[in-house]
Amino acid sequence: MTTVYLADLRHNYGGVLATDCMPIGVGYMKAVMDRDLPDARSRLFAYPDRLMAAMKENPPDVLMVSNYVWNEAISLFFARLGKRLNPEMLVVMGGPNIPVEPERQVEFVAKRPEVDLYIVGEADFIATQAVRLFLEAGRSVRQLGAAEIPSSVYRRPNAELYRTETWERRRNVDDIPSPWLTGIMDEFFDGKLAPMIETNRGCPFRCTFCVQGTGFYNKINDFGMERLKDEIDYIGRRIQERSPTMGTLRIADANYGMYERDVDISAWIGEAQKKYGWPTFIDATTGKNRPERIIQSMEKVNGALVLYQAVQSLDEGVLRNIKRSNIKLAAYEQIQVHVRGRGLKSNSDLILGLPGESYRSHVDAVFKLVDAGTNQMHCFQAMMLKGSEMEMVESRTQFQFDTRFRVLPKNFGVYDDEKVFDIEEIIVGTDTLSFDDYLEARKLHMTFSVFWNDGWFGDVVDFLVSCGVKRSEWLWAMLQAMQEDRGRVRAFLDSFVEETRNELFPTREACTEFYAQPENFPRLLAGEIGDNLMYRYRAIASFPLWREVCRLAMEATKKLIVARGIAVEMPELDSFWRDFHRYVELKHAHGDTPTEVLAPVRTALRHDIPRWLGDGAPRDTRPYAVGPAETFEFRLTEEGSREMEAAFKVWTYQIKGLSKMVTRIRVASQVRECRRLPAGAPVLGA
Repeated sequence: MTTVYLADLRHNYGGVLATDCMPIGVGYMKAVMDRDLPDARSRLFAYPDRLMAAMKENPPDVLMVSNYVWNEAISLFFARLGKRLNPEMLVVMGGPNIPVEPERQVEFVAKRPEVDLYIVGEADFIATQAVRLFLEAGRSVRQLGAAEIPSSVYRRPNAELYRTETWERRRNVDDIPSPWLTGIMDEFFDGKLAPMIETNRGCPFRCTFCVQGTGFYNKINDFGMERLKDEIDYIGRRIQERSPTMGTLRIADANYGMYERDVDISAWIGEAQKKYGWPTFIDATTGKNRPERIIQSMEKVNGALVLYQAVQSLDEGVLRNIKRSNIKLAAYEQIQVHVRGRGLKSNSDLILGLPGESYRSHVDAVFKLVDAGTNQMHCFQAMMLKGSEMEMVESRTQFQFDTRFRVLPKNFGVYDDEKVFDIEEIIVGTDTLSFDDYLEARKLHMTFSVFWNDGWFGDVVDFLVSCGVKRSEWLWAMLQAMQEDRGRVRAFLDSFVEETRNELFPTREACTEFYAQPENFPRLLAGEIGDNLMYRYRAIASFPLWREVCRLAMEATKKLIVARGIAVEMPELDSFWRDFHRYVELKHAHGDTPTEVLAPVRTALRHDIPRWLGDGAPRDTRPYAVGPAETFEFRLTEEGSREMEAAFKVWTYQIKGLSKMVTRIRVASQVRECRRLPAGAPVLGA
């Protein structure tokens, strides 16, 4: 029987998964192959070590590898290994990480002789067709080239490359058997990989920076509702039985929550939460339109989903350049009012380096979104994604893109004594943005990542806003305070800027050469260099450096209060501010070990801060004095403690693990509740 290995690989070399979702893409391919091609025996792989062992013990007749920006290099390594083990092995590659232009698609394959066949477009059915044609060709790679293989780039028997037209996408995606309900994905419920579902495929928008912005993906194809309901329940049961520490669900849709049926799907997820305690966190990109419908979906899942109103830019010229339209800022602000009024959270994205964006327009967008009340914001660097319109040669020339290369965080490893690195290309300059502007913008990004995102200083900001201070003024004051600091926080900022500069290389080859050097590779492995800088520095601020970060924020805020004349209305400012500072510091669970983070803490305060906040944080704080200092306890909720402990088991307490963990836990899980203890209660663990 013909053996087929289907591999959607993710690096796991340092013990922390670079990509933590289950390999649903190749799962679809196997589901079709199992049904339609009984003469082939297929097997799925996500982990490189398991594929390595299987290939050496029993080399397959066909090796199929996925190609995304995060696994191109490792997939090509195994393609080369396959050819070394058996030159007659058919090596097939597929995935969106290939240029748009037909001539560049051919060039892409020409430079990779280890690949016999590249499937362009959705491979669910073409993969089975390719294997069927291979069998009809007597399992001869050369003879296969004589056939007409649809939607592919491949070599003819004379070694000349040939490209066939891309197949249109299938409208009825339910023709693909469910990889969940057939049990194909069961082996991946291991406590490390998160389940991923698709409720639909396609995107109606034409954003030039996104692979799904091309015309190929513009029609939406829905999976059936009963199937989705059964899949969600099936996954919940398997999570409960096999990997109860896994709290994440990833939804692969480009615009989840935007469609009427998504409210029902969210309701089924809410039922799974009640029955199985899963999911506690939903990683999804919510839709660009229909915010009211998205809010309804959020309400069904008990805070596990965040409103994701990505705008990418607020500059009209930039939006025209990238073929994108946003909702008006006034409408966006109104949405934020509704979100806050319902106790929900919102999220937004900006992209630095888009064509036409300047430093000033980018900073203005940051401040506008902050002042609109966005709870959390991510500023990404524009990536040159193969398969997107912006990566095309024409766009590169038109906007004078200055690009650099950097290793993708945790996307590296040593396989058969060969060091393999997956690398991304990003934009650091355009005809409207200099490299120095890029660095300055990144400093602001780090500032709001630490001081704004997740509302670590939400109580402080809310008080200032009630006093007439803009949120953006406070955020800018935090950046200035870091730059003026003479202690650990200034060193923290300087280190971030230095690493931001040093992570960039002029070519892919230079990046690979640097990290492959014996003195640099161990540092990469330890997470000292080459990690996601924003998440790494956020993790440092959140855990070991939190006291210093909190000190700087509270001191800088107090100076702002004095400068704005607010202090004259606060006769007890000094004594009250010491207690407020202590409250903010201890409310956020932090420490040098998991034990410290999880442990309750007590402290003596002379003001009842929780009561003051509950009353709307009035400027006259004297009624909240409690006379002699009384004991207040700060403790994680039972649910929060359980989620944090489970996260530590999955990600570990090393910085390289924490940098992943900070993106995978709910904000509320790291917040300690504060309560006033009876008089005479001892102060323990303060």
